[in-house]
Amino acid sequence: MKIRYVLALLLVSAPVLAQGRRLWILRSTGEMVEYDPTTFALKGQVKLPSEALKSPANVSVNRLGQVLFAAPISMPLSESDAASPHKAWIWNGKAGAFIDQAVTQESEDRGSNQSVTESVAVPFLSENGNHLYWFTNEARRLEREGVDLSTANSFQASQTDLEGRAREVLASARLPECRCTTGSCEETCPAFTFWSPETGVQNFFLLTQFVAGQTTPVYKATSRYQLDGGKWTPSALPDPLQRLLDANAIGSMIVEAIPDTSCCGWSNESNDQTLAVEAGKIRTVFDEQATYKNTDYDVSFYSVNARLSPDASRIAMTMVATAQSNKPIQLAQQGEANPEEAQRIRKSLLNLPAIEIKTVDDTPHRIAFLPHAVLVGWISDKELLIIENHLLVAYNQAAGTRRKSMIRVEGAAQVFLR
Repeated sequence: MKIRYVLALLLVSAPVLAQGRRLWILRSTGEMVEYDPTTFALKGQVKLPSEALKSPANVSVNRLGQVLFAAPISMPLSESDAASPHKAWIWNGKAGAFIDQAVTQESEDRGSNQSVTESVAVPFLSENGNHLYWFTNEARRLEREGVDLSTANSFQASQTDLEGRAREVLASARLPECRCTTGSCEETCPAFTFWSPETGVQNFFLLTQFVAGQTTPVYKATSRYQLDGGKWTPSALPDPLQRLLDANAIGSMIVEAIPDTSCCGWSNESNDQTLAVEAGKIRTVFDEQATYKNTDYDVSFYSVNARLSPDASRIAMTMVATAQSNKPIQLAQQGEANPEEAQRIRKSLLNLPAIEIKTVDDTPHRIAFLPHAVLVGWISDKELLIIENHLLVAYNQAAGTRRKSMIRVEGAAQVFLR
C-alpha cells in the first residue's frame, strides 16, 4: 500500500517537477515579477495589492504561478479585527480577485458570565492549483468582566474552489475544555497551529498543539495529516515539532528548529538546534553550543531558514546571530568572563549571515560554508539560489562555482523559488 501510494504521488508530481523551478520576486512597486532561474531572463509580472508589500511573509506562490495574500489575524481577536471585514486576494493564473476570509466573533450572556466564540480561517494554495485549502481555528471562551475562565479550542481543515465557494470539510480536531487559571487562556491552555509546504498543499500538512505561555511557548503534540485514498488521516508524531522550516514532498522527512528559550531581555539561555526528523529518527544538523561554544555570552546563533535538497540528502541553512561584531556583547545570565570565547564569538559574527550546507545522514557534516550570503532555495540537486550583496546568485555546490545575475533584491522574504 505504501509503495503504491508513493508511486502515485510521484506520478502526480511529475508534470509539475518536469517544468523545473520557477522564480518570482516581489518588487517595492507591488509587482510580482517572474524570472527564469537558469538564465535570469524576465518572463512576466503580476500586480499585487498594496497591503502585500507590508507583509511579504503572508504572500504565497505555488509552482503554477498562482499567488495568494492573506493578512495575519491572531486570536483572541482585537476589537478592530472583530469589527472589520477581512479579505484575502488571489491571482488564479489569469485574473486577480478578493475573496472573503471568514473571521467571526459572537457573544452571549451565560448568567453572570459571557460566552465568546471566535474563529479565524486561513487560506492556502493547493499545489495542483485546483482549489484552496482553509485551516480554521475556533475558540469558545467563557469570561467574566474581561477575565477568561475557560476555553474549548478546535480546528477544521476544508477546501473550496478558487473563489472560496463550494466548501468541503476534510478533517477536524477538538481539545477538551480547559480552565484558564491565570485569567488569560493563551497563557495556560493549548491551541492549534498548522504548517504546510511553501509550494502549496498537496498530500500532507502538520497540526501542532501548543500553549503560547507568558514568556515561552510549550509544544504539546504534533500530528501529520496525510491524504490517502481520498481521505485525510492524522498520525501522531513521536515528539511535538517546534519551528517548522521545511519537509520533503510527502512529509516523511521534516526539518525543524529548536529555538532558544530565552525571555525577559536575554538572548542566550538554552541551545539552538536544527534537526532532521524522519520516521522517529532525529539527526542534529546544527547544534549551537557544540559549534560556537558560546555559553558564557548573551548571543545566540541559529538557522533562520533551511531547505532540503530535491533528493533530501542535504540541508542548506542561513545562519544568523542576535548580536553584531561591532557592538558590545554582554555576559549571559549565568556566564563568566572568558576573553578567548569572546574573541571566538566576534570572529564568527564577522562571517554572518552565512550559508551552511550539511549532509543528512547518521552523522551530518558540513560540505560547504558561504559567508555573507543568504539562502533562497535549491534550483536543482546541484545548484542553490542565494543572495550575495543584495544580488541573486546561482551557486553550484558540487563545483563551487557561481552564476551571478544583475537582479537586486531586498532580502529572501521577497524571493519565491518554487
